[in-house]
Amino acid sequence: MSTLKIVAKFVVTPETKQAVIDAVIKCQGPSRAEEGNNYYDLTESINDENILVILEEWKSQEAIDFHNSTDHFKELIASVTGKADVTIDVLNISN
Repeated sequence: MSTLKIVAKFVVTPETKQAVIDAVIKCQGPSRAEEGNNYYDLTESINDENILVILEEWKSQEAIDFHNSTDHFKELIASVTGKADVTIDVLNISN
């Protein structure tokens, strides 16, 4: 069985950092409650305070697809657009 991990990296500015954190936190609870989510955690780089990373683990691609269709995810994307440079990596982890 494999799981999918997502590493979403947000490069922010000091002026936009709190708005991005607030948007992620607003999305975090509903995302954690979704069927198929194992975890959804916001972290901050210890090397650069302007790098935030969401670490996620999902049971399937279908769970990710559902997550990406939710209102709280769409609201997160709208809230961070223009406030952060975002890169997303999806990793297939075989157990």
